[in-house]
Amino acid sequence: MLTVPRRPGRPGRLRLGLSLLAACAVLAAPVPAAHAVAGGTPTPDGTHSFAARLDIGDGKRSCSAALVAAEWLVTAASCFAADPQSGTGPAAGKPALKTVATIGRTDPTGTGGHVAEVTLIVPRAGRDLAFARLATPATGITPVKLAAGAPAAGDTLTVLGYGRTSTAWVPDRLNEADFTLDAVTADTLAMTGKTDDDAVCKGDTGGPVLRRADDGTYALVAVNSRSWQGGCLGSTETRRGAVAARADGSPGGATLTAGQTLRSGDSLLSNAAKVTMGTDGDLTVSSNAGKTLWSSGTAGHPGATAALSKAGNLSVKSPDGAVLWESKISASGGRVLLQDRGNMVVRTASGENVWSSNTVVRGDHDGDGRSDVTTWYDYSDGRDAAFSFPTGTDGSFKAPVRSWEAPAGSWTASRAKLLRGDYNGDGLSDLAAAYDYSDGTMGMWTWLAERDGGYGTPFRSWRSVDDNWTYARSTLVSGDFDGDGRDDIAAWYDYAAGHDRLFTFRSDETGHFTAPTASLTLAEGKWTAAAAKLVTGDYDGNGRDDIGIFYNYDSGLARTYTYLSTPSGGFASGVKGWEGATWGSRARTSVYSGDFDGDGRDDLATWYDYSDGTDGAHTWLSDDEGVLGTHKESGRFAAGKLTRTAMKIAAGDFDGDGRDDLGFMHGYGNGTVRMWTIPALRDGTFGGYTGGWASTGSSWGFSAVTVAERYT
Repeated sequence: MLTVPRRPGRPGRLRLGLSLLAACAVLAAPVPAAHAVAGGTPTPDGTHSFAARLDIGDGKRSCSAALVAAEWLVTAASCFAADPQSGTGPAAGKPALKTVATIGRTDPTGTGGHVAEVTLIVPRAGRDLAFARLATPATGITPVKLAAGAPAAGDTLTVLGYGRTSTAWVPDRLNEADFTLDAVTADTLAMTGKTDDDAVCKGDTGGPVLRRADDGTYALVAVNSRSWQGGCLGSTETRRGAVAARADGSPGGATLTAGQTLRSGDSLLSNAAKVTMGTDGDLTVSSNAGKTLWSSGTAGHPGATAALSKAGNLSVKSPDGAVLWESKISASGGRVLLQDRGNMVVRTASGENVWSSNTVVRGDHDGDGRSDVTTWYDYSDGRDAAFSFPTGTDGSFKAPVRSWEAPAGSWTASRAKLLRGDYNGDGLSDLAAAYDYSDGTMGMWTWLAERDGGYGTPFRSWRSVDDNWTYARSTLVSGDFDGDGRDDIAAWYDYAAGHDRLFTFRSDETGHFTAPTASLTLAEGKWTAAAAKLVTGDYDGNGRDDIGIFYNYDSGLARTYTYLSTPSGGFASGVKGWEGATWGSRARTSVYSGDFDGDGRDDLATWYDYSDGTDGAHTWLSDDEGVLGTHKESGRFAAGKLTRTAMKIAAGDFDGDGRDDLGFMHGYGNGTVRMWTIPALRDGTFGGYTGGWASTGSSWGFSAVTVAERYT
């Protein structure tokens, strides 16, 4: 029996002369065909298609892996370490070396299967185990299931790998061999080949270790980690034992299911955020900007863990089992999911969000964890273009990036209602437009964001038929109304007969929109569309966006309303919040939405252009029922400092501190424009404004700019 002492929490530590198995590229003379996983047999074509080969650093290193979900592989963390022999594992995030995965090919030099780059790695604390996310999902390939529990000593395990054999440095085949399980520890399996010829070799690191059920199906119990390599080409060692890192019970790369535990130092990772079970005992959600967006508030309890119970309650417990924090909800059969848009949610088995950290990073075009501003520029020669204004760590705006351009005659800006949102759920802010065609129909278009600040080629997903939809009667807003992690578009439709109805265009994983479905109808005389200014946000903190309304009567009376969303993406009847009898003019009021106090629920804000020349911001904070009731007024800006008609305003977390701010472009009489930021303060009010990028000469025309927001 092979026993290998191991220092806890140090994935990949070598002891007793065992070697890590990540293979380095070599040149060798041709050799006869041979079996990888020395002593094993070639895997028949069409079997174990979940097996994957990793090319790390353009041939510097190779490993094996297993597909466990359409976008996720499981492999050894040591494959990504700077020095696999050092015992120091890699950090969660983007791999240090370019890594390309080939999945579903028993012959890696063949065709078919799926090839994709690895974009994120999520190591598991205490185990030489990592989840690796693919840039594109391996659809059409059936993943292998993770085992629910550990195998027992004496069990027969099947080991797969693309690594070295007894006769070939770089074999051209996936191979397999049976091993006997000798011993089980909390994090490892010690095993020995069934025959004296069986061994695990370099290049097999991360390869799947499988247990076969009575019905012939396989479950992944571990991945190859270390081996004596006896019998492998180039090795003089005679011992053939191997050690595998256990995979059973491990949380996924971005998910936690019932019975799984995030141990101290463990994390979940998505495109926009990271969940960390800190060594200090605090469970946190942080953005790509490095800011903590949510915390369980349990620091001071080293060794604490987070787990999802069978009943669906997420909790943080101390090492002695005391509950330090809990979500206090029930979601039997559900899971915890870190969405690409930044939200950590507890989701029921049917897919409904019942708890949320409310940590969405909205308007982030380039994936840096801070919101950007997107504008549409309508050139005088008929061309159109989209520009993105990225932000720095202080929230100031940098020079614009040209994201997309169309030749003259392609688009008429005055016929488009622009929106922004994450319509394919990848964590980046896309652009959408409702377009008013000359024949009276309306179409929905999408521009998907790219991480370099650009947009892909726009595509249309829906167009109305004949005269069944009137563009001018549609007020459009954007948000994730069904909680699936992708933004949708809702339309408030003002019928000529006097009644109103809410419709939802739901998005799919490609960013296309479905035909609209109706949810709520307001009878004739109940609502005047012209008096309502619509915005969107998650006002009750349940992980679904709602519609917020600032309703301003001709008399000067104003009220706030919230229309809470339903799990199907529709809306319930409105709930009244604040009321002000002497608010003022509708024409002088602009409305915005965001989490201005950083409490995890969105709020409503207005900019008011006072008749005396001053300007001021107001905020209505939401409560846990979604009611926009608490009114706060920020200090006014002196007369002559700002001209409201020369401002184009957007909301977003421009400095990445977890509170949404206001940003605006200001046009000046000399033909220049400048970008400004007004940061939100902890109480939800706003501070003074600071300047960013400014144009020179006549390079930008203020009147040609439209700022895209989540509402029109």
